[in-house]
Amino acid sequence: MSDVRSLLAARLDPAWGRAEPSGLLADWPERLAALSAASAEVASITADYVSAIAAAGDAAALQSVRNAALSRESGAFTEALALVPSLSVDEKRVWGKALNLGRKAVEDADKARRAQLEAAREADHALDVTLPGREPWTGRPHVLAQVRDDLLDLFHGLGFSVYTSPEVELDEYNFGKLNFAADHPARDAHDTYFVEGASDVVLRTHTSPGWVRAMEERKPPLRLVFPGRVYRAEAVDASHMDQFHQIDGLFVDRDVSMADLKATLNTFARAIYRADLPTRIIPIYFPFVEPGVQMDVQCVRCDGRGHVPGEEGARRCPVCKGTQWVEVLGAGMVHPNVFRAVGIDPEEYTGFAFGMGLERIAMGRYGIPEIRLFLENDLRFLGQF
Repeated sequence: MSDVRSLLAARLDPAWGRAEPSGLLADWPERLAALSAASAEVASITADYVSAIAAAGDAAALQSVRNAALSRESGAFTEALALVPSLSVDEKRVWGKALNLGRKAVEDADKARRAQLEAAREADHALDVTLPGREPWTGRPHVLAQVRDDLLDLFHGLGFSVYTSPEVELDEYNFGKLNFAADHPARDAHDTYFVEGASDVVLRTHTSPGWVRAMEERKPPLRLVFPGRVYRAEAVDASHMDQFHQIDGLFVDRDVSMADLKATLNTFARAIYRADLPTRIIPIYFPFVEPGVQMDVQCVRCDGRGHVPGEEGARRCPVCKGTQWVEVLGAGMVHPNVFRAVGIDPEEYTGFAFGMGLERIAMGRYGIPEIRLFLENDLRFLGQF
């Protein structure tokens, strides 16, 4: 029976670990005694396999031992049992019983060890209901979108509705009907982006063309705001970009006065900035309003000092350029020529208009020093709002 012994022992790997089988099979002592009574040699080799199974630290190690003992093609017990039919009747009775007891012990030990490893794996990944929950990451509106929505809410409360107009605009609407002279510098290529192949098509330089389109489509009274992106061929620095966002406002009715405009701007300033932030309104020229005014707010970057701390002492504030003030919007009474261009009688109707840049509003509101931060997509910046 040396062939049977050799087959059983040949698959044992000296590198396998060993552990006490009683932790897997509660009746291991009784099984081992029954095996020893049938065949001491089979009992010893079976004990080696079961001990290796008990020591298997993971599924791969366990499968290695199982394959060596029970594989259908080359397992030690499979091949040993295949030799039994060639034995004598007495040998069949002895070796057949011992090999079957050994194989059953190995199979039961394998099942028990797999159950232990699976239970340990589940315990490692178990849900601990006592731990605090993990809040899922959620996005948020861009800071400019937040400012835009706040402004739209504010003006909605003042009776204004939203009107959207195209970003690619005709020269006639962007300049002509807004009372820009034919030789106005804004119509030069170094100030405005013209669409290639179309000399009268531009990327709008302001949202004011929306006034013209709205007044052509609708009859007074009109109370509208015009949000959107605009484009200008400007050098980029801390307070200027070649693309930015604006909101224009337009109110047309009978007997609209400068007092109505000032009240609206004051309401805007109190709502968007702190109530005690210094502001000023000064005269300025715009082709499409007469008279025209500009609203400035005290620079929040330098708190109106005109300078900020630097590595080598105080330096000029990069936002206000040392002037202590930052322009936030232009406004004025709608020019009679604009009314005439859209077929509204300036003797019957008057109106005011204003336009503001969202980036400058956000910079003043949150103390943001660089307009370029809005387009850099830096999550460290965006996550603050």
